[in-house]
Amino acid sequence: MATTDEGAALRVEFDALLGVCSKLNEARPVEELLDELLRQARLLTRAEAGTVYVAEGGKLRFVCAQNEARRDLDITPRVDERRFLTGTLGGKTIAIDETSLAGHAAWRREALRIRDAYELPAGESLRFDPSFDRMTGYRTRSMIVAPLVDRSAQVVGVLQLINRLDEAGIVAEFSARDMQVVEGLASMAALSVRNAQMRDELYRSHLDTILRLSTAAEFRDTETSQHIQRVSLYCETIGRWMGAPRDWTRLMLFASPMHDVGKLGVPDAILQKPGKLTEEERLIMQRHTLIGAHILKGADNELLRFAEKIALSHHERWDGAGYPHRLAGTEIPLEGRVTAVADVFDALTSKRCYKPAFSVDWAFEEIAKNRGTQFDPEAVDAFVRARPEVEVVFDAYRPAQPVEESQTPVNPIMY
Repeated sequence: MATTDEGAALRVEFDALLGVCSKLNEARPVEELLDELLRQARLLTRAEAGTVYVAEGGKLRFVCAQNEARRDLDITPRVDERRFLTGTLGGKTIAIDETSLAGHAAWRREALRIRDAYELPAGESLRFDPSFDRMTGYRTRSMIVAPLVDRSAQVVGVLQLINRLDEAGIVAEFSARDMQVVEGLASMAALSVRNAQMRDELYRSHLDTILRLSTAAEFRDTETSQHIQRVSLYCETIGRWMGAPRDWTRLMLFASPMHDVGKLGVPDAILQKPGKLTEEERLIMQRHTLIGAHILKGADNELLRFAEKIALSHHERWDGAGYPHRLAGTEIPLEGRVTAVADVFDALTSKRCYKPAFSVDWAFEEIAKNRGTQFDPEAVDAFVRARPEVEVVFDAYRPAQPVEESQTPVNPIMY
């Protein structure tokens, strides 16, 4: 029978576990969930340090590290929404096999409680890689290594806790009770991680549909899916540098590819005309903003409502001389103002049937020159500050044509 002190300790532990469960059930990216999992697991077990891996593509991808003794070794994951568009995840990976403690736990689907990582039990297939300790000067001793296994018996990640501290701050062995707590926490976390991964898969599915629809419109205009990717990434970058919330920049990333979906309703003879458009042709071309908004109109999906505003307003001008409704200043939705900068920059640096591709330097000058006339000043300022990121995107999805170094003046309103 538990004593009064033991009962009180158990209630505190139970309340803490309920709090962790609540935090893990929040709809957040996988990386943030795992970072929170590690933080809470360390608090519950008095672990000095720890690391977390997520299972992806048959391997374990390193996500984050925390170390109370060596804060310089902390690695907090940066949640990069652009991974949905680029397919890049980043992070060191290790095999799910018996060549590491994390791999062993995932391979066997069983948790490990280790007194000293440098004195592993003889006769067992446990291997500890001391290279990180040698590199950093940190000394790993006691460990708990727990796989995150979902209800279908699939491993979704691995949690490693390192160096339990006793009341005097001395490294001690993790207790059997610590092991029980961590295994329970890992079980709860596995479901949360799987749900987060399913949300990510849904985002990817939505984005795939969006890109296919948007590419259909761009191909008719002799453009490519790379134009869509560049504009989308430029929009997300501008939004971030303007200080917009992450939910907003995520929507920009996913919705901006649909900015020219209305070109599906513009005749090929006008879209692909190499020379200057007549006044009648120009008015027909401008209707693509209205057509795009009509295609996207009436959706109860926030993403499509976002895309509708972009399609309708990304050719409006800050000075009111744009189209289709000649809005000015902040009358133009922010989504449209940001997309205008990204779309014109990409048009300037890409070859079109009516113009060559101009250099990045000249395109930045042209965008800056039109600050406060064609473009929102704040969006231009953010774009200029973000130039290193913009150039990374440009280089990664570089237009497949030579750049024209001897520019002639152009009117960005054409685009």
